Amino acid sequence: MNIQRKARNVFRALVQRYGSERQKKRLWDDEYASGRWNYLDETGELSVHSTVEKYASNGSILDLGCGSATASIELNPAVYSTYTGVDISDVAVEKARARAQEAGRADQNEYCQSDILMYEPTRRYNIILFGDSIYYVPFRRISSMLKRYSQYLTAQGVFIARLCDVSGTRGQIVDTIESHSKIIEKHVGGQMKTCIIVFRPLSEMQAS
Repeated sequence: MNIQRKARNVFRALVQRYGSERQKKRLWDDEYASGRWNYLDETGELSVHSTVEKYASNGSILDLGCGSATASIELNPAVYSTYTGVDISDVAVEKARARAQEAGRADQNEYCQSDILMYEPTRRYNIILFGDSIYYVPFRRISSMLKRYSQYLTAQGVFIARLCDVSGTRGQIVDTIESHSKIIEKHVGGQMKTCIIVFRPLSEMQAS
């Protein structure tokens, strides 16, 4: 990787995590419009779908950082009642809506544009999903974000997070989740050391 490309990637990562909502939206809109994330339209290594189906219990799902919403299209429609996908990119949200319409799920699935750090849910969910999105949250804000969203889980609701390559610094995110949560199940596998972790907030987190 040449120095110029490396510098662009460093700048991009800084904007993704620490930029203003407007800056992040513009970056993600440009990348979705250019086709950078088209590969996410297909299930990747260590799919999260079977785990989501296991815990959906015919309830509601909130997918934070949904992208083009592959998760919502590939889920068995019989296992959930409503799905809400949230993404900062208008381009991704419009693509997700079009895919849901094509799949006959326009009445079951809804999508909205918002920064997941700012989004305010309107109901409680059986599952709150971070599918390859939690590592775009500034590390120091992960705990407070989970605490805020824990208010919107049902009594038996769970968080599910999928993280690619937890062999490096992303392993610190898993450590943070484990230190603030009750772990229901955790799987790490594949060449990319992909992790799927299912967890519930600790009782004091739910009560606060």
